Amino acid sequence: MSAHGTPLMLLVLLAGSPAAPQHAKRAPQSEETSPVTVMRSATMQVTIARDAVEIFNYLSDSRKLELWFPDQAIMEPQLGGRYHFRWTGTEGVWSGVVTEFIRGNTLGFTWQPPDDPSETSVRIKLSPEGAFTTVELTHSRFTSSEALEKAVKDWTFYLQNLKSVIEQNVDMRPSLRRKTTHPAARSRRSGT
Repeated sequence: MSAHGTPLMLLVLLAGSPAAPQHAKRAPQSEETSPVTVMRSATMQVTIARDAVEIFNYLSDSRKLELWFPDQAIMEPQLGGRYHFRWTGTEGVWSGVVTEFIRGNTLGFTWQPPDDPSETSVRIKLSPEGAFTTVELTHSRFTSSEALEKAVKDWTFYLQNLKSVIEQNVDMRPSLRRKTTHPAARSRRSGT
């Protein structure tokens, strides 16, 4: 046995023996006083029958964003660019900064609904697969599972709508508005 292996073996033997030192257990800290913040994230995917460059335009061009996502959009398609989104029937403007920008490949941005103190991050990665492209959206930095669940529900709808608009030229948002409050309005009230 090498000189390097002996201390490790001794440590393993000591840890398993009844004579190993015992430490007093501390009372668990509540989430509010803990120095550790748990960040939650979710990743969703949809495959669209188009090339990555065309899909990327729907993510980064203000006019094309309005076809499937916000009702009004201003997007500066560049690293460090600003964006502003507005939904009809909701108060406030969703604003943020583009944190990743690789044309035809990756778009990242901060996400913070109006009147919400928590900023989260969205990253959309496009992966071409022949005549199809997989759109992978990751929304991260949530501190509550409830906010994450609501965001997943909203993004699932919008990714389905992106696919519907690109492949079939059908916007699903009008049917959603007739059924319920707009997802963005729920997100604002829930902190996503």
